[in-house]
Amino acid sequence: MIDHIVFDVEIAKTIEEVGGWDNTEKMGVAVACVWQYQDQRMRVYGPDDVKALQDRLLRASRVSSYNGFLFDCPVVWSMPKRDWKPGHHLYDAMLPKTNDILRRIWQAEGYNPDVWQSGMGGAKLNNIAQATLGVGKIGEGASAAHWYQQGRIQHVVNYCADDVAIERDLTDFVDRYGFVVKSGKILRLGKQT
Repeated sequence: MIDHIVFDVEIAKTIEEVGGWDNTEKMGVAVACVWQYQDQRMRVYGPDDVKALQDRLLRASRVSSYNGFLFDCPVVWSMPKRDWKPGHHLYDAMLPKTNDILRRIWQAEGYNPDVWQSGMGGAKLNNIAQATLGVGKIGEGASAAHWYQQGRIQHVVNYCADDVAIERDLTDFVDRYGFVVKSGKILRLGKQT
């Protein structure tokens, strides 16, 4: 069995505190959860475990996520989003093993997943999971940084672990059937890239 994982990161600072979505180098890791297919276990990483999380992502053979490639990865490596691009050694190391469902949705719709364009919205994890699996998220990602700052770490861990479980189930569904449901229509996804 290949070393396939699913991961998600919750940030320590709010988007407003860091001045926008592109300032991923300032966000920090509050909590990250990793589902490991090999042993069917969830691992939880905190702010003191970022190096171990980086090593785990690099060691995996396949890394599934939902917007993890363009958002979570730069957060994990404290990189500005503008620097996460082809030619950077981490980008180039992660891309071949990346199975980012949102990235695949954008590609199926004809977008370049590395460049934000008008029309790329409307594919939030909650919407896709509800339409495809009949399961929704237990909260909003924006709450996680507030919970973290209030010391409500268990709330952050629970939220992140639940997102990873949804992302895992969505990954399994896409691997088996090759599509998601978006806006009431079946959207066939191409191969991971």
